[in-house]
Amino acid sequence: MSDCSRETIIMDKGSIAENSSKISYRYDIFSNIGRIITSSLDPKEVFHRVMIVIGEFFAPQHWSLLLKDDDTGELKFELVMGINPEKLEKISLEPGEGIAGWVCQHGEPLVVENVQRDKRFSPRIDELLGFKTKSVVCVPVLNGRNQVIGAIELINEISPDRPAMGTGDIYTDVALLSSIGVFTGIAAENAFLHQKIVDLAMVDSLTDLNNRLYFNEIFEREVERVLRYGHTICVLMADIDHFKMINDTLGHLVGDKALRAVADILKASVRKSDILARFGGDEFVILMTQADESKGRILAERIQRSIGDWNDAETLPGVTLQLSIGIHEAGPENIRNVLKDADVKLYRDKRYRKRADEIITDDEMRRYLLDKISSNRA
Repeated sequence: MSDCSRETIIMDKGSIAENSSKISYRYDIFSNIGRIITSSLDPKEVFHRVMIVIGEFFAPQHWSLLLKDDDTGELKFELVMGINPEKLEKISLEPGEGIAGWVCQHGEPLVVENVQRDKRFSPRIDELLGFKTKSVVCVPVLNGRNQVIGAIELINEISPDRPAMGTGDIYTDVALLSSIGVFTGIAAENAFLHQKIVDLAMVDSLTDLNNRLYFNEIFEREVERVLRYGHTICVLMADIDHFKMINDTLGHLVGDKALRAVADILKASVRKSDILARFGGDEFVILMTQADESKGRILAERIQRSIGDWNDAETLPGVTLQLSIGIHEAGPENIRNVLKDADVKLYRDKRYRKRADEIITDDEMRRYLLDKISSNRA
């Protein structure tokens, strides 16, 4: 065999080994990505795991996932790796801004080896971070309908001592990264849809408040916290007085508007830490964590003032809202009965809040006064 033939065989073996290594490399990536997108339906978990894989295989200086806002078209930094992410939490790119903006508008990957020579590059983020971007590799993130929902951007991956990503062929690796962008988009869409279904199951569609299912889950967690740490909570149960009359005389559409009005008033009245839910029908519940009955009464008074303001504004013609509210504080010794006790106080409040002109017999007056006296003692 000639020397030339031997050299050809050696080169062929080297090429085969190199190609085999590249195939194995790509297989490892897709294997990892496949496990990620089938292992979780939590969008943040999916994104975090994908970005870890990208960092391990492509080794950029820093890299980020940006997602498009459906309403504004802006790109928001969903996840940033390799650099202090806190500075980018509230930063968005305008539609078409920078390399990532261009990629999202055109739906095409882009390799920029020297950003100073590319007019599409925006230095705004560098100026904000005190950072120096030299090169950018950016690919679109696509959903199952081939729509661009964001971008994956690798910063300073190309350098003189490392001219390309893992396989040694930058355009092959860009194609590989683009495939990851597609898989990430599909996984994200599935995760978002799952999260939306979960959220819808926990939200009352009429009032947009949390529903009873959600409240029960949170309540059980809070019960455990009370039993463990010994603090108190306060529960307010509220319902609309004469709500059936509103439905019967003005119709259910007006009744629905009244429910939404009360829900809006309650949302505007509660603290950020309070748990507010529609408990069913015209009944609402508020769980005040680490609170006593005095704080519950302050909240109830604030709600009643807002109800009065709403009535004065004559927001819904023909409707005057009245709200009965039961307030009950509970600690470790009586936490299990707090909802029942609050409900009892709700109906006591409903009775003694009766207007004087509605009391027409001596017997009704006696019951009214007894209820009021017993309520004050409680």
